Amino acid sequence: MIFQKSIWRFSFFPILFTYFIDSFGQAVIFPIFTSLLLKPQFQLLGSELEFIHKTALLIGLTAAFPLARMLGAPIIGELSDSIGRKKAFMMTISGGIVGYFLSGWAIHSEELVFLWLGRIISGFFAGNLTLCLAAISDITSSKEERIRNFGIVGTIGSLGLVFAILSGTLLTTIDLNGSYHPELPLLIAGFLSCVNFLLIFFFFKESRTIMPWDKFDILRGFKNIYEAVKSTKIGNIFFVYFFFTLSWSTSIQFLSTYLVDTYQLSAVEIPYVFIYSGLLWAFANFVIIPFCAKYFSPVKTLFFGLLALTIFLLLTLLPKHSFTLFLIYFSIAALCAALCWTSGLVTLSLQSPRSMLGTLFGVNQSIVALAFILGPLAGEIITHFDFHLLYLLTAIFSLIAALSLKRKQYE
Repeated sequence: MIFQKSIWRFSFFPILFTYFIDSFGQAVIFPIFTSLLLKPQFQLLGSELEFIHKTALLIGLTAAFPLARMLGAPIIGELSDSIGRKKAFMMTISGGIVGYFLSGWAIHSEELVFLWLGRIISGFFAGNLTLCLAAISDITSSKEERIRNFGIVGTIGSLGLVFAILSGTLLTTIDLNGSYHPELPLLIAGFLSCVNFLLIFFFFKESRTIMPWDKFDILRGFKNIYEAVKSTKIGNIFFVYFFFTLSWSTSIQFLSTYLVDTYQLSAVEIPYVFIYSGLLWAFANFVIIPFCAKYFSPVKTLFFGLLALTIFLLLTLLPKHSFTLFLIYFSIAALCAALCWTSGLVTLSLQSPRSMLGTLFGVNQSIVALAFILGPLAGEIITHFDFHLLYLLTAIFSLIAALSLKRKQYE
């Protein structure tokens, strides 16, 4: 136990810093991609393309990251179970460094193909949440401690999102003054990743004990995944987490368009709604999650969080002429989503064999990536008929997740 606490003291900050940069790097491109690709003063796509073709390329460029993550996450997870968390961290951070710098150079040089390649590389190696959660699970044995530490990771991730949006908003403002450098946040993320690599190399202590039979075998990894998913508990958590992510990712990805269409918010005002939501997510993970852990099991928090998320997503449909009421309902929905995110991951970690933590967290990240891909497709279909039905759709996804959760088998 003393040895584990020593490991934790040296390793916790590098883990948190890793996930902060991961969240920052994934989110920072969204505030600047639209203006970068669609404004006439930027020639990344060429001025001869029509608006609809530029939009299609923008969607494809945005989708490249989650598609690559869906493929890479389970491989990285299996690899970390075989060679250890530290080597896997160093590999993913190195891949991230290449992806960030390549994307930054491609934007500066207006090279669309290399920008695409940079986002694919970044996405494939974006397995750091898998490794962070697996490393925490390796070291923490008690349920309460694991919940608290997962909540801290969620807090740091949301702060990374907030700083990413602030950076993108600042650069958009700078654009009005004529000195716009959209590649800068990606280059900063690459530099911070270099610092992160050094922190992991010097301060992170290996959290997993490697056995002689722990050899990387991708075929064995897929076989283990199949056997684990056949387990009623783990398979059920994967199913529930997929529909939860489908609900919340679609709610967030269409939020700006919904705010413009329904409440006529300006492009300057919308980023602050996302910043506010990110701060709520941080508050829920840092304050509410530890409080709930004292009185409820993670699976109960997940179940009631999903039910509450369903209710407040439905309530957002009512105040069509009151942005204040919408913001109140959506704020509570954001708090509920944060509870579901953390309690779902804790439930998965408690049900997973220690020898497969990295692999199963990797599979879960693939499921999350798939939901981020399918969510916009489902949203596009429903908004084609009536944009105001969007949150009815996401509430239905959340309700499916709640009703599918087999609570009794986890008690």
